[in-house]
This record gives sequence, structure tokens and C-alpha cells, in this order.
Amino acid sequence: MLKKLHRWFLTTPHLPRSLVAFGLSLAALALLDSSANLVLTHLKATAPRLFAGLVAGTFDTDFAPEVWLSVIGLTLGTLIIVISIAAQNIPKITELYMQDWTSLIYVWCLVLGGAHIFYIKILQDLGRPAVGSILLNLYGLLPLAILTALPYIFYILKSIQPESVAQQIYRRQYHYMSQLGIVLKDGVSYQPQFLRRSQAHLIAGLNQLDDLLAYVAFRGAQAEIIGAVSELLQHYISCKPNYPAYFFRLSGAVMGDIAFKTMFDQFSQIEENHTFYEQKCFRLLGNAYVRFLEEEQFPLASLCASEMCAIAHRILSMGDDILLDLIIIRFNTMMRFAIKHGSRHNEARNLYNLAFHYRRFIESLVHYQRPQLTQTCVNYLRAYGNEVYELAQNSPALYFIVDVFAAELKKVLILVNEQQWEQRLQLELLEEMLRLDNPPELRQPQNGDRPYGKSTGVRLLQMGLALFYLARQQPQFAQRIVEDMVEDAAVLGLAGFKRLFQQNCDRLRHAQPKFWEDTDRGNANLYYSEHTEQLPALQTLVERACHALEMAQSS
Repeated sequence: MLKKLHRWFLTTPHLPRSLVAFGLSLAALALLDSSANLVLTHLKATAPRLFAGLVAGTFDTDFAPEVWLSVIGLTLGTLIIVISIAAQNIPKITELYMQDWTSLIYVWCLVLGGAHIFYIKILQDLGRPAVGSILLNLYGLLPLAILTALPYIFYILKSIQPESVAQQIYRRQYHYMSQLGIVLKDGVSYQPQFLRRSQAHLIAGLNQLDDLLAYVAFRGAQAEIIGAVSELLQHYISCKPNYPAYFFRLSGAVMGDIAFKTMFDQFSQIEENHTFYEQKCFRLLGNAYVRFLEEEQFPLASLCASEMCAIAHRILSMGDDILLDLIIIRFNTMMRFAIKHGSRHNEARNLYNLAFHYRRFIESLVHYQRPQLTQTCVNYLRAYGNEVYELAQNSPALYFIVDVFAAELKKVLILVNEQQWEQRLQLELLEEMLRLDNPPELRQPQNGDRPYGKSTGVRLLQMGLALFYLARQQPQFAQRIVEDMVEDAAVLGLAGFKRLFQQNCDRLRHAQPKFWEDTDRGNANLYYSEHTEQLPALQTLVERACHALEMAQSS
């Protein structure tokens, strides 16, 4: 029975909530009025002496209409003023109010309670007083209205706060998705109007959150909205297997949405891949990320990337390869915007945070044993690192980001090694890290330029990775790193290379796990290695490689 009711409620057009609330309130008042008169009639019959004094003429009702009008005026006046002011900063607040059952039923009960006293006065004027109705109104409804007026005003003031509005939208959308899963799982036949109405409801909820995000200036509220969009998408991904294939046909509600106006050529692909809702959410989060970049809202921009990681984790748990490809594209798009912003403003903070979240995403791929996608994303991260290295010639603050990218790749390689992936894959991933910071397409150094070789930071991180491999008794990986390091001797000269290598060894030996300054990611030292006891073994490998190079040069 409950499932049938859910199905009817979702698939059948119904009256506006305001009319439904009016009907429920009127029916409840009529039932209370009839019950009060019936109970009083029964009590008079069973105990005539006790209730003999209850005569209609003994009740003074002249004051009641004025009190009711005062309560209604106070409540509705406050409500109109509050909603009008809130509507200037919070879009579609009136629409949200018109969907709130508590407010609609309370206001209609208040209005009908005032109408009830006028109904009583008319009966009195006609000489047909209803004592039960008088008792119900004067000693029941009126005191209740007076006592609940102020709490209701506080309820409205709380409900129009941006955080509360976002939570209301989130709860309604979350509940609607769940109900759709229950109803559609039972095999509801294709209904074009139902499909359009359902998709319009889902898209409208996201548009409301997007509009709210653009209007609200408080960081806490903006963070709530970003979190709500992320959680809605994750819940939708969980409910999606319960939706039939026809549910993903694009109706006019989707094709007419502003986010899809420039995606006309991809409509057939979106239908085939069942991704209209995901595309909308990714567009929303991507636009928010760009806006936060331009406004220099570093924590909120980082939050967008963090929520993308959470969404990726849900996608991996569901095993949806199509959505994985979409989220990789979204991560790369965010990286592109962050690089443009960083090079234009010589600002490294957003790239510093985004690299962290990109690495977390790659680590999720590793945990879910997705080697091909892991290699793809590591290749992307390395390519972006090389691009940042080239741009850093005009934006020096970005040189540190190259070290950050190397540190993230180092962590990925350590995780892959701990997961005991096959040696071939580990070597391929290691080659990507060794290609970082020294792309062949860069120009040769001019006066005052950095030397054409690996930056000291990248080399420190690669040496730390070699120490890890030596501690794990896997010298073949450390040997490959040493071979790449020795290539710098072609630029620095053998003596210069040895001197720089010894300086790097000293830095690693004296490095501390904590840095003396704080960042968005705490004060962990990127260059710290806990395996410095392997430095003599690494020095031995380097000495052998240098000796082999000397022999080759002498011959």
C-alpha cells in the first residue's frame, strides 16, 4: 500500500501544496468543531447538573475577533517582511516557503481559526449558538495561536538562513531520489510527463543550490552548499542502478537547461552514457572552482577539489568506468584553470592544494586496483608538472609547485610499491616521475636562468624515493633513479654533479619531518626522508655510476 502511494505521488500530477494544506487544515478544524459539539452534547446528557451552567449567553466573545486579527496580523506581517528581505539575497526563497508543509499548515490553521470565530458570531446573531464551538475557539484554538506565534516567527527566521535553505533543498532532493529508486525499481512504465517532471525536479534543485552559492557571501554557507551538491551526486550515483534506462532520455527540462545549451552535439552520448545529472553537477562544481580562484577563496577552491575526491571514491565503489573518465576530465580541467590562474597571478597556493587532491584521487585508483587509469593520471600529472616548470620562468613562484608534483608522484610510487604491483608497472610509473621537470622541448638556459637539469627539490625527492627502495631491498628501482641523476653531469660537469649530490645528501641527512612554517596542508616537510640510513648505499651506487661515466669519457 505504501509503495502504491509513493508511486501515485511521484507519477501523478497533483494540486499545489498550498491548496492541499488548506484542505487538510479545513478538514481538521471541521472535525474538531464537530467533535467538540458532540462531546459537549454527550456530557450534558450524562451529567446534566454538572453542565447545566454552560449556556451560550454566558460567554463573552466580543473581544475574540480583535485578538484573532491581532495574532494573524502579527504573524503574517512578520512573515511577509522577513520573506521579502530574505528574497533580496536568497533566490527563490518564496518558492521554498511555499513547499514547507509546517509553514503552510500553520498559516492556514491561523487564518481558519480567525474565520472560525466569525462563524461563531454569525451563529450567535442567528440565535443558534454552538457552545462546543465557542469553548473550542476561546479556550483551545485562541490560546494555542497566541502561544505558538512567537515560536513560529523564530522558526521562520531560522529557516531563511542560507545554511538552513541549503539543508532544506538537500533533504528534499535526497528524499526525492530515494523515492524514485523505490518506485522505478518496481517497473513503472515510460511516461513522458513523469520523466520531464522528474528530471525538472532534479535539475531545479541543483539550480537552486547554484543560485544560492552565487548570492551568499558567507564562507560557511558556501561550504555547506558545495558539500550538499557533492552528497547529492554521491547519493544519486548510489540510487542510479535502480532507475530504468528510459529515465535517462533527455527531456526538454534537461535540454533547455543553461548548462546544456552548449552541449547540443553531445546529447546522444549523454543519453547513451546515462550522465545528464553528473554532467550538471560537474559543471556546477567546476564553475564554483573557477569563481573561487578568481575571488582568491583558497579554502573554498580546495573544498571543491576535496569533494571531487569524495565523488570519485563513490564512483570507484560502484565500478562505473564511464563516470571515472568524466571525473578524470574534470580534475584535468580544474588543473588547467589553476595553472592559468597561477601563471597569471604568480600564485602557487591553489596549485599546491589541487596537487594534493589529485594525488588522493590517484591513490584511490591504486587502492581499487586500476593500473591503467593510474598510469594515465600519473602521465597527466607529470605533463602538467612539466608545463608548470616551463611557465615558472615567467612566474617564479611556480618552481615550488614542480617540487610539489614530484612529492605527490613519490607518494603514489611508494603506495604502488607497498601494494606490490608488478615490477613492469612500477618501472613505467617511475619513468614518469623521472621525466618531471626536464622536458626536452624547453629552451637551453640563457644568462641568469636556472641550470638545464633537474631542480634541487625534485632531485631531493627522487633521492628520497631511492632511499625508500633501498630500505625495501629493491635496488633495481634505486639504480634507475641513479642512472637518471648521473645524466646531470653532462650539464654540470662531473665535479659539479658530485658536489651538488653531496649537498643534497647533507640536506636529506639533516632534514626534519616538520617544517618551521605552516601551510594549508600543515607543516610537513616535503623533502624529509625517514630512510637516511640508506644514504651510504645510495652514495655507493652514485660513485659506481660516476666511475662508469669517467671510464666511458676517457675511452
